[in-house]
Amino acid sequence: METLIEGLAQYGPLGMWTASLLWMNWQQRRDQKEEEKMASERLQYHQENIVEAMREQKHMLERTMEKIEEGLEAMKEKYAEDRILRMTDKDK
Repeated sequence: METLIEGLAQYGPLGMWTASLLWMNWQQRRDQKEEEKMASERLQYHQENIVEAMREQKHMLERTMEKIEEGLEAMKEKYAEDRILRMTDKDK
C-alpha cells in the first residue's frame, strides 16, 4: 500500500487525492470486515444460547410428561381399586 501511495504522490495533488481515496476505501473495508466478524461471533453466541435453552425446555417437557403419565397411571389404578371395592360391596 505504501509503495502505491509513494507512486501516486509523484503526480502531485491529484495523485495525493487518489491515494487518500484508496486509503479511505481500504480502511472502510477493513472496518467492515471487523464488524462482520464481530456480528458473526455475536450471532453464534446467541444461537448457542438458544440451542441450550431449547435443550433445557425439552428436558423439562420430558420430565413433565413423565409426571403426568405417572399421575394418570396412579389415577387409573385408584379408579380400578375403587371399582373393585364397589363391586365387592354390592355382593355383600
